[in-house]
Amino acid sequence: MPNRMKLVALAALLVAGPAMAQPQYRPQAPTVTYREGMPDVNAPAPSANPDAGNYASSSSFARWYAGAGRPTMLLFWNRQLIEDATSQYDSVQTTSSAAVAMGEGAAVRGRNWAASASTGMAASASESRQYQERMTDGSYGFRSNNFSRGVESSILNTFLSAGARIVDREAVIRKVSAKQSREDRMDIQYLETLAMGQGIQYLIEILPDDDGSSPTGVTFTVKVTHLPTSTVRAQFTTSGNPPKGEAKWVAVNGAGFEKRSGPSRHTPQLIGAQVAYDTMTKLR
Repeated sequence: MPNRMKLVALAALLVAGPAMAQPQYRPQAPTVTYREGMPDVNAPAPSANPDAGNYASSSSFARWYAGAGRPTMLLFWNRQLIEDATSQYDSVQTTSSAAVAMGEGAAVRGRNWAASASTGMAASASESRQYQERMTDGSYGFRSNNFSRGVESSILNTFLSAGARIVDREAVIRKVSAKQSREDRMDIQYLETLAMGQGIQYLIEILPDDDGSSPTGVTFTVKVTHLPTSTVRAQFTTSGNPPKGEAKWVAVNGAGFEKRSGPSRHTPQLIGAQVAYDTMTKLR
């Protein structure tokens, strides 16, 4: 091969060499990663506890209560310490009647029932009852029994959770009545007086009333008395309205987002707990 042709071939090889050495694909871009040690998604901020203030009141009450020597307390739920020192009774007589089937010329007498008939048809039978009804009861009615029991239990349990020593009214009355005569055992006011002398330091009276203007539908009148000195430590009214839950943003079809309050917290348990917390705040 002539030298001129060799030089041309060598030049072509030198020019094509770098191109032939290049890869036939593009390298992939490096994978995007988060910074080391950081979470994939930031955790949402913790929701505020609506009962945080109540828990603080309970803690303050517990500190005061321990410092006061853990005095015993008596709870009067739906019951008021009335001024009458003796139970008053009234005689009550009731009569009820019913139709009964009887044979001809038959007569029925039993207990307080009396009936007679001269034919085989139904006859009218009547029953008379006479009893003593206590006039100075000092108790109050309140909504349904289930609602009332739920509120009462919650009040009691909230105080117990804070370490309070609660004396049961019925138990202490039974205890003091064992040493009394039959006549004295019928005098509830007298027995309550004896019960309050059994080392009880504080009497808590809670009287509920239906109240359509209240946010919970009820209102409570609370009175706390220091029995050894017969002094009133607190008297106030409360609706037992628990703090509202945290509002949340909710997607609305075609309208973006709107802020809505949480579910209703007006349950017997939360209402009762709030009454207890409100009372603790007055005592701490």
